[in-house]
Amino acid sequence: MKKILHVAAILLSISIALFAQKSAEEYLNEKGEVYFSFNLDNTNLNLSELTRIISIDNVKKDGTVFAYANRKEYQKLREFGVSVNVLKHPGDTPNVKMANSIEEVQEWNAYPTYEEYVAMMQQYANDYPDICEYIDAGPTVDGRNILFLKISDNVSVREEEPQFMYTSTMHGDETTGYVLMLHLIDSLLTSYGTDARITDLVDNVEIWINPLANPDGTYAGGNSTINGSHRSNANWVDLNRNFPDPDDGPHPDGEVWQPETIAMMNVASSNFFVMSANFHGGAEVVNYPWDTWSRLHADDSWWQFVSHEYADTCHAYANGWYMTGFDNGITNGYDWYPIYGGRQDYMTYFKHGREVTIELSDVKTVSGSELPTYWEYNKRSFLNYIEQCRYGLQGKVTFELAIGIPQATITIVGHDSDADSSQVLTDTRNGSYFRLIKGGTYDVQVSAPGYVTQIFYGIQINDYQATVLNVDLLKTVPVELVSFTGSIFESGVKLNWTTATETNNKGFEIQRTMNNEQLTMDNWESIGFIEGYGTTTEAKSYSYADENLEKGKYIYRLKQIDFDGTYHYSPEAEVDFNSILKFELSQNYPNPFNPSTKISFSIPEKEFVTLLVFNVNGEKVKTLINENLDAGKHSVDFNAAELASGIYFYKISTGKFSDIKKMVLLR
Repeated sequence: MKKILHVAAILLSISIALFAQKSAEEYLNEKGEVYFSFNLDNTNLNLSELTRIISIDNVKKDGTVFAYANRKEYQKLREFGVSVNVLKHPGDTPNVKMANSIEEVQEWNAYPTYEEYVAMMQQYANDYPDICEYIDAGPTVDGRNILFLKISDNVSVREEEPQFMYTSTMHGDETTGYVLMLHLIDSLLTSYGTDARITDLVDNVEIWINPLANPDGTYAGGNSTINGSHRSNANWVDLNRNFPDPDDGPHPDGEVWQPETIAMMNVASSNFFVMSANFHGGAEVVNYPWDTWSRLHADDSWWQFVSHEYADTCHAYANGWYMTGFDNGITNGYDWYPIYGGRQDYMTYFKHGREVTIELSDVKTVSGSELPTYWEYNKRSFLNYIEQCRYGLQGKVTFELAIGIPQATITIVGHDSDADSSQVLTDTRNGSYFRLIKGGTYDVQVSAPGYVTQIFYGIQINDYQATVLNVDLLKTVPVELVSFTGSIFESGVKLNWTTATETNNKGFEIQRTMNNEQLTMDNWESIGFIEGYGTTTEAKSYSYADENLEKGKYIYRLKQIDFDGTYHYSPEAEVDFNSILKFELSQNYPNPFNPSTKISFSIPEKEFVTLLVFNVNGEKVKTLINENLDAGKHSVDFNAAELASGIYFYKISTGKFSDIKKMVLLR
């Protein structure tokens, strides 16, 4: 078969050389796009500049560039003086075999008409309603449909299992994957319940398959044939340059989002695809991110691991010649040639998924007779790739006191980066997450707005295994309370509290109860309210005076209330109001001392206090306190290690009180 395919490729090259007699203008008039080649040595533009002008299709090691262009793109390229060789359009395949019925399609050696394709998709859903659902994602420019089949054991229920997506032929003239995806759908549905591996996959993965992402391009020659297909959609836009780009913004190609692009973005936004792949033709290689950046993705080792698994499995069933170019069947996208606006980078960056682009055949539209051969080469790799979404780190995040299901972010500490957007998110329908990563030991952070972040250290992850980490996140208090204290003054209790940050804080209700044996929740009474600062990241201080109290022990707490009515309670503060405070300076203890002693005093109200130490000559030797203090009992430790033995005096002074006492340092 290797020789047959190589001969076919040679004959195709000869055909292109001999019969590509149409000019660029003729192709642009007839098909709206032209296919051509040129060598990088013959232009002053680099690949990064060229890919922003035309739709590059392939770049050979010798510098030969193969590309497509619509009229606007071709004219712009010519303005730069690039001389090109116009080639026969790959979509012109007059001898392509078309099936005459669904039954002929299911022999897998011919291409379906558009009507047969739609009928097949509907029939599969009708024949297997318990495990297959028909989804129309939206119309194309010409009113055809972007169709998916969703395959799962409980197809109408969103289970806590990974979602996976295959799509093909977003370039309309690259049709090998179109038939192979229909064949895969058939295999999954007809083998469920009898083939253990496929049954296990369908039971544990929600699989979405879109065989034809650009029906207007594929059936540009009419619904009955794929002869005359073209790369772009009906508006002459390359769909694989029409997605938002991590580096070049929402419209890197300068075009509005096409209906086909919007349909695919809507499907991606309403689901949480853990892994995906889109199938192309014109080469034989697994292409992994990034396409837009030269730097490597944080998970580059995992990308290479799963890409080699795909290619290596193909090698085993193709006598070692199929998909052996590049790095033995795989390539980093940017290393091959950069593109901007590709779906691969869109899904990986903006949707936190993991997508590759798989080029299935050097010939874009292989003959019908060769389709079963390509199925044989790839069918096991198709399953291998799906199975990878079941490995790595996975679990469920639950949220304390949640309304609905919030979304948590799973971050591999020291590995993930915002630049790569490599963190994964939980599914807001059930809280599940799936973090695919190469085997190793990692620290895992789980965070969500309004919840306490948790970090789990030393999580061991093995290739081809699932490590389960379920997490329960606790709700954070919207106000970060730094301190809450109560102190006595002459006629009552002074409460003081400080916040570090506040979020949507309406204010504080002050609550009080007596400390007695009958204390219950019903004993708490509201005695006042202090307005908060709403939302602030600055420290804020509050106070409240509870006056005219009878003697007793009182317990206070704050009920912090948000603007939406939710509330949280502070820790409690207990104050003994049985003895009224007065100005008093106590004798130090111990006395005599060596070398430390404690000096205690009380003040009935907030005062500026100085506490000084003097020697027998009246010379100040130490300042112990020189600041504002709240009402209450206070004490300070005095260490006289640097002083000589002898008699010393300590003196307290406030605006209303002064006293002095003697102490003895005895060594």
